[in-house]
Amino acid sequence: MSNNKKSANGAATPSADKENISSFIIRQAQEKIKISDEKKLGRYEKAVNSAVADALREFCGQSEEFARAIVESDKTYADCLTAICKGLGQSISDFDLYTKAVQFWFPGAVVEYKMTIRMSEYELEEEPKTDISLSLDSLLDW
Repeated sequence: MSNNKKSANGAATPSADKENISSFIIRQAQEKIKISDEKKLGRYEKAVNSAVADALREFCGQSEEFARAIVESDKTYADCLTAICKGLGQSISDFDLYTKAVQFWFPGAVVEYKMTIRMSEYELEEEPKTDISLSLDSLLDW
């Protein structure tokens, strides 16, 4: 039996087809974000590989358009790591690294970050009453 949602006349509904295509594209993009031979990576690429891959896979799940850009590109994930690590000095923030990785696949894309602080572990179980949000811009202006 097919997993497609059926309409009254037995045909697959367009929304089910769109959902299947979207899921397929996201899975393809997430599969493309891997290194087959980690021995070929430089030390910086090895250091950031796992975190960058996790972030990019998460972004694919958030945006089919971003996932499609990865799938349709001739670039590889290894190319991405090489590009984002080129010219690194002693350090780079995770935020800058993830932004560079996203822009490698989708130039001009903007990555926004939201950090939320919970004052105790018990607040994780409750619905948040007050979130304290920090803007990276305001942190950098001091």
